[in-house]
Amino acid sequence: MLTFIIPVKSKKVSNSWGYFSKLFERTLKSICNQTSDKFRVVVVCHEKPDTDFAHSNLEFIHVDFEPPLLTPETKDKHDGLKEEDKARKILAGLDYIKKYEQDYVMVTDADDCISNKIAAYVDEYKSEDILGWYFKKGYIYREGDKFISLNKENFNTLCGTCIIVKPNLINHIFKQKPHLLYVHQTIKLTDDKALKPFPIPGSVYSMGNGENHYMSTSMIKNLNSTNLFSLTMIKSIIRKLKKYRVKTLNTKIKSEFGIYHVEYK
Repeated sequence: MLTFIIPVKSKKVSNSWGYFSKLFERTLKSICNQTSDKFRVVVVCHEKPDTDFAHSNLEFIHVDFEPPLLTPETKDKHDGLKEEDKARKILAGLDYIKKYEQDYVMVTDADDCISNKIAAYVDEYKSEDILGWYFKKGYIYREGDKFISLNKENFNTLCGTCIIVKPNLINHIFKQKPHLLYVHQTIKLTDDKALKPFPIPGSVYSMGNGENHYMSTSMIKNLNSTNLFSLTMIKSIIRKLKKYRVKTLNTKIKSEFGIYHVEYK
């Protein structure tokens, strides 16, 4: 059994709770569209997002610690507080699922989509020898675009929805200093234990939707305003072309990942 844990930020720190709830509902539909029923979904939140979506494999649990509110005293370390909030929710989810039997755990960000083939693959290839997988390949989608980019080399360094691991080993993906953090870039668990690359693109990283932690709309605007003809930018484009392949957001991708445009209102 594969358990998906979705840490959800508080309504108090959302730019638009209604829009975020629609992104979150898309994520739930994507996860629950698995071709195998050998999975469960545990959502960890302060407040349940506004959605009527229900599934027999889906549960919500609530935390009682305070969300990372922005104040003059916390402004300089606010990103760290948001990361810690996410990590604490993941740990709360891990503690909750101890009552269940599970082979692997996957943390999924609340605005991303995943392949519907993941649960079936994990169930077929689960083994004591396989500690888990990381998504070397995955898609990047900017909300509203008709195209989607396949990252073929290091998707796990960009997106938090990228690791499947045995529950007893997930502690290796956290660090404690300078604050509690879920380090999704992790591949090596110990000197002699490492995750395997997942054989297919595993998830879609939704960026520029206004609710991302790092890749916000304003950051994308800043990137788009960079001088495209500078030597640095030209070199950067060449490097990226080796890693990415742009594809039409076609019916096959939409069906596998449950990705569709969520309009901001």
